[in-house]
Amino acid sequence: MRLRSLVLVLLFILPGCMGGSGEESEQSNNDTISLEVWYTFTVDSMEEEVFLEAVNDFSLDTGIDVKVTNKPYDDSDQQFQIAAQGGEAPDLLRVSSDSLGKFGETRVDGYPLFEDLRPHITPQQRNLYDPIAMDSMRYGESLYAIPASFDCLSLIYNKALFDGIEEPNANWTIDDLMTTGEQVGLQFPVKSAYWWLPFLGGFGGELFDEDGNPTFDEGRSAESLQWVMDLELEHEIIPPGTQKIAMEDSFEAWESGMIIDGPWNWARYGKGITDLGQALLPRISSNGDHLSPLVAYKGWAVSKQSPQKVAATDLALYLSSEEVQKKFALETYTMPTSLSLREDLDILADPVITGFFQQAELGTPAPTTLGMSKFYDVIPPALEQVYTGSSDAQSALEMAKNEMLNTIASAELSQPLPLIEGYRTIEIEFSLGEGNHSIFVDNELHSIVKKGVSESDVYTGCLDSYSDEITYLCPLTGMIPNKEHHITVNDSNGQVFEVFATSGVEDILPEKRGTSGVLFAVGSIVVSLIALLSYGVAVDKKKSSSKNAQFYIAPALIALAVLTFYPVFYGFYLSLTNASVVRLGDESLIGLSNFLDVFTADGFLKVTIFTLIWTVSNVVAHITIGLFLAVILNDKRLRGRTAYRTIMLLPWAIPSYISVLIWRGIFEPSGLLNNLLGTDLNLLADPSGAQVVVILVNIWLGVPFMMMSLSGALQSIPREMYEAAEVDGVSGWDQFRHLTLPNLKSAIVPLSLLGFIWTFNMFNVIYLMTDGGPNLTYGPGSTDILITYVYDVAFIDGKYGLAAAWSVVIFAMLLVFSWFYMKQTNAMEAVS
Repeated sequence: MRLRSLVLVLLFILPGCMGGSGEESEQSNNDTISLEVWYTFTVDSMEEEVFLEAVNDFSLDTGIDVKVTNKPYDDSDQQFQIAAQGGEAPDLLRVSSDSLGKFGETRVDGYPLFEDLRPHITPQQRNLYDPIAMDSMRYGESLYAIPASFDCLSLIYNKALFDGIEEPNANWTIDDLMTTGEQVGLQFPVKSAYWWLPFLGGFGGELFDEDGNPTFDEGRSAESLQWVMDLELEHEIIPPGTQKIAMEDSFEAWESGMIIDGPWNWARYGKGITDLGQALLPRISSNGDHLSPLVAYKGWAVSKQSPQKVAATDLALYLSSEEVQKKFALETYTMPTSLSLREDLDILADPVITGFFQQAELGTPAPTTLGMSKFYDVIPPALEQVYTGSSDAQSALEMAKNEMLNTIASAELSQPLPLIEGYRTIEIEFSLGEGNHSIFVDNELHSIVKKGVSESDVYTGCLDSYSDEITYLCPLTGMIPNKEHHITVNDSNGQVFEVFATSGVEDILPEKRGTSGVLFAVGSIVVSLIALLSYGVAVDKKKSSSKNAQFYIAPALIALAVLTFYPVFYGFYLSLTNASVVRLGDESLIGLSNFLDVFTADGFLKVTIFTLIWTVSNVVAHITIGLFLAVILNDKRLRGRTAYRTIMLLPWAIPSYISVLIWRGIFEPSGLLNNLLGTDLNLLADPSGAQVVVILVNIWLGVPFMMMSLSGALQSIPREMYEAAEVDGVSGWDQFRHLTLPNLKSAIVPLSLLGFIWTFNMFNVIYLMTDGGPNLTYGPGSTDILITYVYDVAFIDGKYGLAAAWSVVIFAMLLVFSWFYMKQTNAMEAVS
């Protein structure tokens, strides 16, 4: 009977393990089109309301079902990459131009993450948008998104706080900003690279030259950075440790009169500040240039994995249309990219929108390069060094530039993917008549051909003239596959060409790897376990003492095979490959090269030493404090023991991420600690202070568990032993040494081992409290432990094979420690 049960389990698992390629049909119902869109607008904001209304209007007009999902702005890029790697990317995603370099080099199974939209839109559609905005949506020659908006920083102020004081204006200099800031308050995060960039541009500095080489350490760049830092460190105009959230809350509460912020928060501030003002960022001097903020463009990108690219492109065009952009602009102050809206009377009548238009004209469009996407990862250590005084601005920026050059030089660059020849494209050939020629497709203007002038460009290659400049070969983009289009060409005298044509080329979707390999590997492990257990059952039949052990442990072992064994084995395999964001799915074996990189990494010793300090100090404190509290609460003479236990259990009962965020707020410069002490401590910005803080917070979180576990063990010790010791006159300390501790060994040994493993891999406390920082150098941060550093290697650097090698090293460390610890403490004997 037991063998029959095991065979039934085998038959249930094998079909899934051995069959199928994992491929799914593109559409379960060919008559229904469904799209999934990820957006990053703040929940319950006016932006979200306008967006959802626009999506609903599109669905009603087209009959296309659109599912929308909100994603955090700071995390959407990474979540999209992870979803794409799992074959679950949405059809449409809102992206920022300064992130395109990150997406542009990423490949999944040899394909980019985004669809190249050059074949999908017509020249006339492209001409609807600001050329700079359109140019900011491409990476290399590929057009990856349709621009829907832009934003930049400007000066925002509360007019009510300027009673008798000159309000900000176009003639202001940074000296005026500083002087008035002393009177009404000025706030912005000085350690944020995004807020430093306007000053970099104003002082004449540039991020990159025309060839894409970093230049942010040249000219007066260092002077601009030091000037920004001095606002807080020397002049004390900006409150210590000001961060973005603190700035927003302070301005909203009328605690500061001026901030440097963008249009995205205007509607929020307007709810509590009736007389809100906006002005251009000031000049460097009376004869100098204005500060020049980075102008980032937001657009809608179509996933390469989308099976409905025609519908997805239509939705992207609608969400970027003049109608939707105008509504966003007037109701949410989202800056439009539509050229026609620059002349719209309603738009021109709004001083906020026109003010940000003027500010953007003085700004610098964000480069769409690999270097730009790496900039926000490279620059923080330089800012931290200047902020903490451990380096001067010039040296810090030179350090960052060298790191940027090394990062770009060592980056794995992917090859551009050729366009699908003929996809959404129909070629026509005609002779030129008089004047300009207008090409119409289905009675809608597609493009305009000027005689003797080729309009070929990097987006579509739409119009390439023959050398005689009389006959034109025109690949017309934006066609719908398998639909007959009516195409006409008109010159100044009328129609000169007409044809009915169809584009029959279909889209090519990235071929999913499927789940066959995974299922086969898992199935093989499960079959092996079942065979082993079956053998054990057969052997047990010959023993009268059999308790059906194999039968009872079978479900647990099978679950371990699926949930643990396979991921571990796959991690070992991945550590021997060169898997990365560029070649995920196309990785190849490289032997032990990744392990050599791990042990020779500059930060290996640093992060390993702090991981050991972090782990040992936490475990010792957990056991010591937990045991002390357990002994006290085990004393029957103490009244209210149940209430005390319940109170002390709360830190462990509350979700840890909530507790950690509360503690982080307490240790912020504007937090509870400084308010109580009347100090301006910024412990989280100091390497040693941050290390102490994260250890203390984790001790606070872990003590309750140890206390409760040891309390249970204490209560299992026979009370008669203590009564006999008291009769014999044994002191309380000797009772603890010779009775309590020996009897608790069977609990302390496994608890300390378990605590060591848990703490060694405690990710959330470090990640939420400091994110591994402060980072004064490159590599591991001051509070990084091995597991948080591996996360950065995998998901920031995109080196999956190397991250897997780090994980194997961590596993080996824990395995060796566990074996050694159990052997030295005679753990198995203690348990028995």
